[in-house]
Amino acid sequence: MKGILVMNMTSRRLAALFVIGIAALYSPLLGAFNRPASFLGIPLLPLYLFTAWGVLVLVGWFLTRGEDP
Repeated sequence: MKGILVMNMTSRRLAALFVIGIAALYSPLLGAFNRPASFLGIPLLPLYLFTAWGVLVLVGWFLTRGEDP
């Protein structure tokens, strides 16, 4: 069928990961972590940002690691 976008399962999962990433890094949610508190001496906002970013990268790698080029 012409004009219909066909996505395989990996593409759908990566699209969902993109939406989750946008939601995780959305400004109102970041405001919840922008407070003068720390965890193991690390301020919450940078800890959340780097943890969320790292999780998104790892999940993206995990989703694409078995594909042929």
